[in-house]
Amino acid sequence: MKKCVICNIRKGKRFCVKEDDFICSKCCGIIRDPQLCPNDCPYLFSATEKKKAGELPLYRVLMTTPKGSKSILVAREKENGKLQFISVLVDEWKMGLKDCFGEHDLSKKEFDKLVAMQPDYCADANLNECKEIIKRGILIAETLGLRIPREFREFKYILGDLDTVEVTGSLYKCFECGKGDLPDEIVEQIKEVTLHDVAAGVCGTEDETMLYFVCDNCKGEEGE
Repeated sequence: MKKCVICNIRKGKRFCVKEDDFICSKCCGIIRDPQLCPNDCPYLFSATEKKKAGELPLYRVLMTTPKGSKSILVAREKENGKLQFISVLVDEWKMGLKDCFGEHDLSKKEFDKLVAMQPDYCADANLNECKEIIKRGILIAETLGLRIPREFREFKYILGDLDTVEVTGSLYKCFECGKGDLPDEIVEQIKEVTLHDVAAGVCGTEDETMLYFVCDNCKGEEGE
């Protein structure tokens, strides 16, 4: 039996229409998407279950406050009292959706311990605002041709529906207020510098190029 064409590690036991080849069950679970997979796929059922799971009651929605980069954590409570959560790192200023991890079945005690280890999280955040930040992060990464973490595909159902979330205005927003639009030439400059840093492998290091652009409204406030 040949190896999975995605991970090239485990045995490929499932034929995937999207990949037009055989993949392993783990990779199937990661890339499976009810919007992209055919309805008659025999492995799609659990993905449908996950879609319903995205409507479970919210337990916590947390977000960090530093400008330029946001860590977002969304947890929902299951019928058995345990939690499922997704943690997403969005580099709003350069790379977009950068990292992701999560759990499908975690006790509240374990979850609260996890949160306590990350004191940068602020008070409960607004889910819709978080979803908008994540959706923009996806757009940034896709525009730059950067890889969306596979883990995001596996845990994104916890966020709920992202298709109805609208992302408007410039690709990157004002560093100061996070809302104001930036001119096209500034956006292109940010994209160019980001791709340069990605190619150089310096993103997230001390050698990374630091950028700081503000919208016209924030410029006016600085001048007052």
